[in-house]
This record gives sequence, C-alpha cells and structure tokens, in this order.
Amino acid sequence: MKILLALRPCSPGLAQRLGADVALAKALGAKPNPAVGFVFPKFFDASGPVLPRLLELAQGEPVSFLRDVQCTPAELDACTHFEAVCRSTIGQTRADSKATMAAYHQDSLHPTASRWSVRLPQRIYLSKPVAEGAISHVDEWTGEYVVGVQAAEGLRASGLTGFELRPVLHHKTGEGHDAGHHLVARELLPAAIEDATTFETFDDGPRQPSTPRRYGLLSYEAGALEGRPDLARTAEPWGAWRTPVWIVHQRGRAWFEAAQVRGWKFQPVLAAGSRLHAEHSQRWSDALGLLRAAGASVIA
Repeated sequence: MKILLALRPCSPGLAQRLGADVALAKALGAKPNPAVGFVFPKFFDASGPVLPRLLELAQGEPVSFLRDVQCTPAELDACTHFEAVCRSTIGQTRADSKATMAAYHQDSLHPTASRWSVRLPQRIYLSKPVAEGAISHVDEWTGEYVVGVQAAEGLRASGLTGFELRPVLHHKTGEGHDAGHHLVARELLPAAIEDATTFETFDDGPRQPSTPRRYGLLSYEAGALEGRPDLARTAEPWGAWRTPVWIVHQRGRAWFEAAQVRGWKFQPVLAAGSRLHAEHSQRWSDALGLLRAAGASVIA
C-alpha cells in the first residue's frame, strides 16, 4: 500500500523554489503555468523523501494536497469489500437539476447507525441518456448514480443483492423514460470506524448539522460487514449533498470488472485488526504528523 499526495497550486514564490530543485520538480511533475510559474500535478509516495523536502522548501507557507491510495493486486484480492469511487459523470440540464433539487427538499434526512443522518434520494431527473454499458454519477452535486440500459440488464441477471433499479424521470412529465435507471440501495451499513483520518465539517454553516470527511480508506470492525448485501450504502453521508457512498462486496467488484461496466473505481474497505488496516493507520499517522507540523493540509 502507498499513500499518494499531489500538491495543489501554490504561491509563485514556492512554485519557483520547487521548480528550481531539479530532482523535486521531476518527482512532482512540474509543468509551466503562466499564473504561478509552475503547477505540480504528479502524485508521489507520502512515505518517501519528496514530502519532507517539499515541506522544507515551503518554509512554513500553508500548502495543501490531493490524496489517493495505491494497493497491489494481492492487497485488493485480500479485501472482502470495496468503496465505489466515481469515474464517470453525466450532466443535468438546468430543468433536471431544478426538479431533482425540489425532490430532495421534499424528503427528510434519514437516521442511521452512525451519529449522522443521510439523504436517500428516490427521484432523479435526467434528460441525457446514460451510456449503455456505464454507471455514472448524476452531475457533480447529487450523490446519486444511474445505470445504462445494457449495464442494468446485466445487473438484474447478475445475482447480486442489495439494490433496486428505478426509472430515471423526465422533468416535463415526472414519469420514467429510457434515459437509464436510478440505482437505489435496500440497506444501510453499520457505522464505520472514526479514526485519525476522519474529521467533522460544517459545510452548510455552524447552525446546520455537521458532515464527516476523511483522508483515508473506510474501516469497519472485524466481521461488521459479514452477511450484508453485495451492494449497500454507508451509514455516514460521505457523498455529495449528504448522501451515503456505495460499498460493494468482492463478488460485486468481480462482476463489474468482468462485465466491463465503466464508471466505478474500487478502493479497499479495511477490517480492524487486519494487516492492511494496521499499515494504513501507520502510514497516515506518519504523513499527517509531517503535514500538521508544517501547517500543511490534505483536501478531503
């Protein structure tokens, strides 16, 4: 396992200092930029020599990073569950977005096994057709996924459990049409472990309920996911607009990959006490210790 970081745009002064360090500039993938001199889009291993050198050159200037995780095929195969991560988005028209937002506000937040409530949308409005063999996130803000006709037929025949496919609605009629199918969960999972990579935010202001964010992978107590459906959603609103994210059993991951359904990447879900969970905790502890000592942060 590797924790990967990529530097977000920084000040022109720091960009010039980083760009002048030939080895560091190469490791960060320095690219000329007219606004700040250089940008550095390349991900690097947080446990290697790049991060300490970068923070040294930052000279106390606040910097922030994007993050990712890289696991070996053997590590992936050893996991029983995965978090589905968006790799495909389909845009809504203004009318679609307005109708979806109205439907969201007509529904209340739902209590869960965690200390947060979640939004569980039952109606999605979409005018554009979903690619037949794809699963796509609806716009950037909804937290919901739609499935193309071919992928939906495969899902129905797959034998996987825990989901429903509902019609995608047209904003003019309020009725289902052939744009695709809305993927809906039948079950929410137990609460995930809150560890050092988890933190609270108040995205909608201090008077609104908090929302959780995290840097690392999701973790659960050992055995907490046994007997759960192949597809389910979390008890926490990790997704957009207070929606829960999808958790997929190893069987589901195997089916999506064998059926070549495009649109989801799979990140491991860890079991407390496992080797991978211990390594993940230690790597994040080391990385966060360096970042916090330098006044740096990770964008969750």
